[in-house]
Parts: sequence; structure tokens; C-alpha cells
Amino acid sequence: MAADQEPPVLSRTARRNAEKAARHPRPPKKHRGWKIFFGVLLTLVVILVTAVGVAWAKYGGQAKQAITDGYTIAATVKRADFAPKQPTVVKDRNGQVIRTLSPNQPLYLRYNQINPGIVKGLVAVEDRRFFEHHGVDPYAVIRSTFSMLRRRQVQGGSTLTQQLVKNDILKDQSQTPMRKIREMLIAQELEQKFSKHDILEFYLNDTYFGHGQYGIGSAAKFYFNTDQNKLTVSQIALLVGIPNNPTLYDPLNNPTGARNRRNTVLYVWEQQGLIDSQVFDRESAKPLGLNVTNANQNTNITDNYAVSYALTNATEALMSANGFTFQYAFKDTKTQQNYNAQYNQLYQQDYAQLLNGGYVINTSIDMGIQQQIEKITNATYAPYTAKDGQGRLQPQVASTVVDNQTGDVLAIIGGRSTQNDQVNRALSARPFGSTAKPIVAYAEAFSRGYTPMSTVVDRPVTNVNGQPLQNYYAGYHGSMTIRHALEDSVNTVAFQLADQDTQKSYYEKLGQMQFSAITPADLANGAAMALGSFRTNTTEMAGAYSSFALSGQFIAPSNLTMLYDSYNRRTVFQNGHEKKNVFSANASYMMLNTMQGVLKNGLGKAAALNNYPYTAGKTGTTDNYRDISFVGMTPRFTIANWTGYDSNNSSNNGQLTDAMQMLPMTLFKAEGQYLVTTLKEAKTDFPMPSTIKKVGNNNLAALPEKQTQTVSDRITSELTSLASSRKQANAKRLANLDYRLIYHLSKKEEDRREKAVSEAIAQFNSQGDLTELKKYDTRLKQIQDMRYKNQKVRRQSAKRSFDDQLNHLVQDLNFQQALLQEEESNAKLAKYNQQRAAIESQREQERQAKLAALQPQYESQLAATRQAYANNASDKETQRQKLIAIMNEIRSYGGSAPDLNLNVPAAASSSGSAR
Repeated sequence: MAADQEPPVLSRTARRNAEKAARHPRPPKKHRGWKIFFGVLLTLVVILVTAVGVAWAKYGGQAKQAITDGYTIAATVKRADFAPKQPTVVKDRNGQVIRTLSPNQPLYLRYNQINPGIVKGLVAVEDRRFFEHHGVDPYAVIRSTFSMLRRRQVQGGSTLTQQLVKNDILKDQSQTPMRKIREMLIAQELEQKFSKHDILEFYLNDTYFGHGQYGIGSAAKFYFNTDQNKLTVSQIALLVGIPNNPTLYDPLNNPTGARNRRNTVLYVWEQQGLIDSQVFDRESAKPLGLNVTNANQNTNITDNYAVSYALTNATEALMSANGFTFQYAFKDTKTQQNYNAQYNQLYQQDYAQLLNGGYVINTSIDMGIQQQIEKITNATYAPYTAKDGQGRLQPQVASTVVDNQTGDVLAIIGGRSTQNDQVNRALSARPFGSTAKPIVAYAEAFSRGYTPMSTVVDRPVTNVNGQPLQNYYAGYHGSMTIRHALEDSVNTVAFQLADQDTQKSYYEKLGQMQFSAITPADLANGAAMALGSFRTNTTEMAGAYSSFALSGQFIAPSNLTMLYDSYNRRTVFQNGHEKKNVFSANASYMMLNTMQGVLKNGLGKAAALNNYPYTAGKTGTTDNYRDISFVGMTPRFTIANWTGYDSNNSSNNGQLTDAMQMLPMTLFKAEGQYLVTTLKEAKTDFPMPSTIKKVGNNNLAALPEKQTQTVSDRITSELTSLASSRKQANAKRLANLDYRLIYHLSKKEEDRREKAVSEAIAQFNSQGDLTELKKYDTRLKQIQDMRYKNQKVRRQSAKRSFDDQLNHLVQDLNFQQALLQEEESNAKLAKYNQQRAAIESQREQERQAKLAALQPQYESQLAATRQAYANNASDKETQRQKLIAIMNEIRSYGGSAPDLNLNVPAAASSSGSAR
């Protein structure tokens, strides 16, 4: 304001307000941003606390148990659990060691012996902060947590220590929060016990690298035939990448995936400065350069068929103990292929685990019987000295001897020599021809009311492909008895009997008897399975026939009695010789009685034993006499024999000579006579059930009711029943006290553990069927958690019962998942078809519109071209080419533009439709 300017005159109210403002100045205006920030932060904290509270209320009990488990398990871990284990040993039926198995990696590498490049490369790829964290990487955990919240699954975040815990201590690959808690606790405890170098040493010695190789030393030797200290950069990168997923990055079965993984590892190394760009370019361009060697193969396994079979049984027992569920019948080929892939992967891994040491394999092997059966076999086949291109004697042989009462495999022959030949043909699936008839066609026919003297008709029939069936003789013999049809191995009769089984129960029964090679394609062949259209082996056939001697009860054949984990001091498997009802007692006896006729009057006369009169059996021949088999039995034992060439590349296209076709029966006779003497088998016939009566000399009938017992019979029966019940009660009482006698638990504690499992199963079942695919992983995690609970149960009968229930839950869950996947697939397909139909309709409309637009052009140009030719105009060729262009365009849209004759001289004509 200018100095000479007078101040403005204020009103009285304005002056009062000005004076008041001067006395009480207004505080500066506050910013509201901080209020908003703190309000949002407080809200997030409340939400987080609430979420944690809800989660704890729901899973707190499980989390507490997982924490307790983690500390308990960690307290038991010691250096010896990772150090070289004592070799796995195989013991005979008397407990004597008959074989000590050398591990695949005979030398345990100390940390200072390991190639430093391997250590640096491993840490760089798998756990960059390995030397900074204490077993668990918080940054990785946060990353994993966000991943879980986004995708509802646990993944990533595992340190090398955690991986060691998961694979070597917990042996659990499930993706569950409870398993993660156990894993993290044990990992932190391990880093308190051991140094970083110790953990790297354990990891690189115990990690699985695929194809049965545990440890970096074994892997280097197997894949590259070199010492791990001599590996190149690209070789180290390949091996370091395998453990992340041994199947996906398998160099032998998936070289493309392995190469991509190797190059990814090299890229990570370049990014972290371990190698420069030139090294990356050079090494990533190299081929895999594999030099696979089987130098570590255990010849002390493959040189004895009984030992190799015992190891097969032990591997499957270990697979079962680790949660694998075996299947034998499948609804479709894809399901079976997926199962086989999973089976092969886990079998290879657990087989290698057994070879890595620390197990005791107790067997029913009697080396005296085994060696004598081998001598008999070699003597029987001695005249045949031909060899194939690989130096293997031909024809080959397979033989399995089963104890009918226990299911124990007394002897097993997988070939004529183990020299340069590791194949155990007693486990190899091959066609068995007519030996399938009793277990597929005849036994079930007897169950339906047929008797050995029932009349059937040998007549023309066709199989599912419409092809006529042929017998081994020309023509047909008309009406005959069941007994005669089996004795003469009549194909048409067996086919008709199986065809009457409209439910195809024979397929289910083969699955119950653990025939491992039957397929959905075999089921599609229908009654042709009675003629041996499926593949099997001598061990499966001996086990199936053996069930007839047990009144139709099947015991899975095996020579494994117990598998013991000596490091964890636990029994992994105990053979209980469990029986499963497959055939009825009446049908089984009729089957045995009828098969006795095969050796007395039929095609099996050459197999009849001189020192035992009641032998039963059946012959088998495949097309063109390429495979010949015989299965024979006494009440004490069953023998299944096969002979044939390993391939059809032999002379006469693999067809056996007349003399060779007799070998399975000749061998059975020699084996059987030796066993009857050695086992001191009494000359008594197969026991006949009380519900069977003889009618005349050859026929049998099944009684609808049991025969009336005499006073003597009743007293004997009651005494026997009393003794049996007391024996069972004592056995049950001892079995139910194992938790106290062996594990020293109180009944209250054992009941608490069993209750935890049963309540968890009940809660799981209360959820009902799976209705959404996204809930599958959650359900699977619940089952895995129940398996953890069941591991604490010490009463073995309860544990087995819970295991069966959990296995059924997994099967049902997988079936429900498959149904939902099929529904989802059908929905996607329907949507795709709908979209495709809409697109095709739109295209059709566009095409018709285009043709409609081209038609006037065509007619106009056609008229112009005709006019030009009629007048012999100078531009007639130009007009003709325009017409051809329009005609070609019409045809490209599917329209009709007929060829026209414009009387063009041949010399002047060019390519096109108008001429």
C-alpha cells in the first residue's frame, strides 16, 4: 500500500473479527495422508491377525503335532544316517546270509574329496544363500508363501538342507503345509548339529540322480564313465540339474529335457559370474556326450534267480511301505500307461535304495532245492546248444515252484544261464496259450453249475473279430463232456464257456490274482482270453493254479518273508501269507479232478509222475508252436514251466520242433519226482470238500447242503473247532498286544493314536465325493496327513487296517478326479464344437456372399470374352485371361465355373480352365 494512501474503513463486525484473529491465531492446516496410511495399516494388521487366528483354530492342532514330530525326528538324526551304510544282505529260510549286495556307490566321498566345481555349481543353482541361512531361507519362504496364497499350493522355497530332509529323512514328496513345517524344523535342527560342509557332503552322497544312482560319484561313473573330479563344466551342469526332477531331466529317456535343464544351469552360472559368456556359448552348444556304463551292476544279484526275485519282492514291499498302491486291472490304456510310468520310476528308485545298503532281506529260499532244480533244468535242456546273436542258449526256459500251503516260491528258474544274461524269464510276460483255460473258462463254469461230465458241443464259433476259431485238429467233434474237452484242449468249448460269463468276471479274477500284464485290450478280446490271448509268466501262473489246492483261496507267490530296515530299526514288511477268495471250493476241486484226467488220458500224459499218482495239470501252446507251457501240481506244490525262443528271429521263425514241444512236461516230471521225494509228500489225493459227492466213476456233483454229520464227526469237528478258536484267540491277543510288548506303549496312548487316525478318516469321508478338481490336491494332502498319523500307530493289525482304508481312499479319490476331468474335457469339447460350428457358419455366409458378388462379374466377362472371340478382336486373349481369373476365384470359394470351349487354336492356348 502506498504511504500516502489511507487505510480502508472496516465495519464494526469486521474489526471485531480481525481483533479476535489477532488474539487467537489459527493453527496451520494438518495433512490427512498419514491418517489414511495408519488407518489402512491398522486394517491390514487386523485382517492378518484374524486370518492367522482362523487358520490356527482350524489347523493349530495339526501344526502343533507337526512341530512335535519335527523336533522328535531331528533328535534321532545322526551322522551314521548319511554315512556309508552296511551292505544289504539276503538271508535264506534258516537265517543264514546267502548274499551280500554291493552298493552302486562303493566309495563314500568326504567333502574335501568332492569336485569344488560341483559344490559351487550346486549352491548357485539350488540355494544361493546356502552359506547365509540356518537351514531355512526367510526370503524363499516369503516367496513360497505368496505362491501358496496365489495358487493354493506349496512350492519353491526349499533350501539344500530342506531337500536333504525331505528326500533322506522324511522320504515324503507330498506338497502339504504340515510336511513343510516338519521339514523346516528338522532342517534348522540339522544345521545346529552339522556344519555346512557336512550337509553338502550328505546331500551329494545321498541324492538320487536317476537310473539307480545315488550320489555324485556313482552318477559321474554311470553317465560319463569318469571320476567326479574329472567332469567338464557341461557335465557338471547336467548332473547338478538332474535331482530337481530325475524323470523330467532324465538324460537317457528325455535327452531334450536334460539338455534344456543343463543349459538353464549354465545360464544361471553365467548370470552369477561363475562362468563367462564365451564358456556359456561353448558349453551350451555341446551334445550331452553320455558314455553310459553298467560297471556297477551287481553280478552277485543277477547270477542267481532266487536272489534277484527276492530283491524284486523286497523292492515292491518298500514301494508299498512308502505309499504306492499296486493295480492290476485298468479301465483304459491311458490309465495303465500312467500307472506303468509311475511304477517304473518308483521301482527303479526304491531298488537303488535297497542296493544302497542298510536292509536285511529274509527269504524262504532253500539253496539246496534251488540248486537241484537248476541242475535238473540244465540236464533236461542240455541237448540244445544253439545260441542267438547275443550268445544266449536257445530255446530258453522259465520255471517257478510254489508251495501251495504258504505261497512261498521254493525255486525259480529264469533261463538256462546267467552268463551275459540278466533276464529272469520267470518274471517276463509271454503268451501261455491253453494253460489259461482252467483259470479263465472252466473254474467259473463249474461255479455256474457245470460238472466234469456235463455235455458241451465242439462246433464252429467266431471270436470278437469275426474270425473262426480253430482247434489243433481239423474240423469239429460235436458233443463231448467237459472232462474230455479239457483233456483234449478243445478251443471252441473253452471259448463258449468263457463267453457265457457275460460279466467277464475272469478279467477281474486275473486282477485279483495279480496278473501284472493284462490290459484293457485283453478285456476287449473277451472270451479269447480263455485261449491265452493275454501275456503272463510262470510265477503268476503257478500262483493262480496253486489257489485250486487251497479251495480257491489265492496267496500271492513270493520268496520274501521279511524286509528289515536296520538303520531305522523297523520292520518294513512281514509276509502274512494273506489269503483271498477267488474261486469256490467246489469249483476248485472239480477243476483239480478234471485236470488229473489231462495227465491220465489227455495231452499231458508225458508229465505224469512215476512216484505220485494224483498229479493234475494243463498243457499250453501258442500259435505256430512258438511258446509251449505246462502247469502241473500235487497237493503240496505247483510248478509252471515255459519254453520258447527269446525272439522270432531264430530258425523256422521261432517255431519249436516236436522234441522241443515236450520240454515243459519233461522238465515238470523231473522236477516233480525230485520234490515229491525231497518234501516227503504222502501219496494222498487232493482233499474233497464235504459239499462234493461222486456220481459214478467220473462225475462229481455239488451238494446244496452239507452232509449230515455222525456223532464221531461232530465230536471231531467240535474239538477241532475249539482248538482252532483258541489258537486264533491267542494269536489275536498277542497281535493286539504288540504295541505293548514291542513298543512299550500304554493302552491309553495306543488308543489315542488309533483314535486320531479313525477320526481323521471319518472326517475325510464326511466331506462326500470330490465335486471340484481344484479340491483334489487338498484331499490328497489330507490323506497324506492321515498317513503320518498312522505311522505312530504301533498295533500292526490296526495299522494295516488303516493302510487299507487309506489306499482305498486314494483309489476312490483318483477315480473321482478322473470322472471330473472327463466331465471338464467333455465340456471343453462341447464348447469348442460350438465355437467351431459358429465360425464355420460365418465362413459359409461369407463364402456365399463372395460367390454372389462374383457371379455377375463372371457372366459379364463371359459375354465380353465370347464377343471378342466372335469378332476375332485384338484383345480376345486379354479378355480370356480375365475370365480365367474370375473362374479360378469362383472355384477357390467352392463355386461352380464349368470349362468352356471358345474354339481357341491349340498353339494359342495357355494354362487355364477356358479352352
